[in-house]
Amino acid sequence: MRGAPVLELFLALGLAACSSHSASDSAGVGGSSQGGASGNGMSGSGSSVAGANSAGTSSGNGGTSGGAGAAGTGGAVSVGGMSNGGMSSAGGAPGGSLLDRLSTVDVTTPAGVKAGVRNYRIWGSKMLAVAPVYTVPLANCGGLVCFTTGTGAAPNARAVRLDSKLQLADTLDLGAGLECRGLAAAPDGHFAALLWSAADKKIYVKGFDIAGKPGFSTELTNSDNHPTDFGIGEARLEFGGGKYGAYYHVHSDSGHEGDTLKFVDAAAGAETTQWSWGCSHSMSDLLTFNPTANSFLPTCVTDCYPGTGSGDFALVSKGGVYTDNKRKVLDVDAGCNGSVAGELGGAAVASNGWKLVFNAHQNPVSLGQSSYMATSMNQDIAFSSIGSDHSASGAPVWLTNTPQLNEADSAMARWQPAGDATEQYVVGWLEPPSTYKLSRVNASGAFLEQPLDVSSKARWGQRDDPFRTHVNGDIIWAWFDAAGATKLHVARLASGGTASCAAF
Repeated sequence: MRGAPVLELFLALGLAACSSHSASDSAGVGGSSQGGASGNGMSGSGSSVAGANSAGTSSGNGGTSGGAGAAGTGGAVSVGGMSNGGMSSAGGAPGGSLLDRLSTVDVTTPAGVKAGVRNYRIWGSKMLAVAPVYTVPLANCGGLVCFTTGTGAAPNARAVRLDSKLQLADTLDLGAGLECRGLAAAPDGHFAALLWSAADKKIYVKGFDIAGKPGFSTELTNSDNHPTDFGIGEARLEFGGGKYGAYYHVHSDSGHEGDTLKFVDAAAGAETTQWSWGCSHSMSDLLTFNPTANSFLPTCVTDCYPGTGSGDFALVSKGGVYTDNKRKVLDVDAGCNGSVAGELGGAAVASNGWKLVFNAHQNPVSLGQSSYMATSMNQDIAFSSIGSDHSASGAPVWLTNTPQLNEADSAMARWQPAGDATEQYVVGWLEPPSTYKLSRVNASGAFLEQPLDVSSKARWGQRDDPFRTHVNGDIIWAWFDAAGATKLHVARLASGGTASCAAF
């Protein structure tokens, strides 16, 4: 579940809480399959961030900084005991900075997290530091984190269940031989994981109760494509409207790369298909449910279709950011061969539609496989408004403008601090090599609080859409520092809000 309207979703399903499509555009892609580009072997940012405090050079769009306010308790979070059925956060007065409100809890996992794989990012492939980590708040004021332990040959999908203080309540084994590729939860405490078997190239949505007892198990299938690997693209799972949405990379029998969007009924486990072949090649993906609109927003970055016209890819290739694999948000340089100059970060539910953040180049798009020039072009962070009809509302707002830097790993969640009714969002990104920035922006993308270096307290993962809004308005996420680590860090931005906790 995503964004501020978590509350509306709980109410719609009878839980008490307080304050807080088309088929393929083209089945054949003339570019190479995912093995085409060699990549530069650059490692992911898996090192610890303790003590990293560089000031950074991100520049904004001229917004004003947030008020100084009271520092509160320096980020310590207090959650009301379950005896009174409530959840409160006292991590900082409403005027406290994001850094003041930020705290972390460490959880020990039963085994070391699996290493990441080489995946196509900006104009080449790079190693991801760890396998994906997925965080989901629960209506009982706790949370779930899904991840994979083991090695490539012997993975194990696991989850930890967190209590209302985000401390360890239980560890759950979701399946030996499987990798966690998505996580979502219903308001009654049942949840589902998107679980992939690399050995037999199959993917499943498996349901569980709050204690980890298995329920339905649905294999997701298409007749002419399969989830063979995640060396290109990624996977997402989202809950809404009584069903789980699964959006993930597939490889066609004819040798091309795309994505598929499917839904699984949360009660019966029945599968339906929105499309079997979407963006192609599908390079990064998001899936976000808006309960007010009762609508899932699928977003992709593609290196070729639907944006590229006919002709020689070496000369005419073009990529882009798209919703519904057909509604353009932004053109980006791309090669129809795995080379692409944009990457999705996160999406949040807005008052009317959604907000989206991603990294891409500000230069006008050029066509062809030699179009992106690292010496004259770079990556900045973009903020885009998406309407309830899934169309972009105007051009993106650029949150950074740094020719000497290539920001990445953007993330976002709806933010509603107590005592402040302004529609606003927390946006974060990595400023290489190891500086993590957090900022607050309004509904138009103007800064309410300029980017702050939070590296001394927290970081987040690569390409795992980490930020989630909790039932009381806090924002939570989780990450591991490096492959093999058994210490899971869980971060909380304290909103000062309160909520009642569901009982299950």
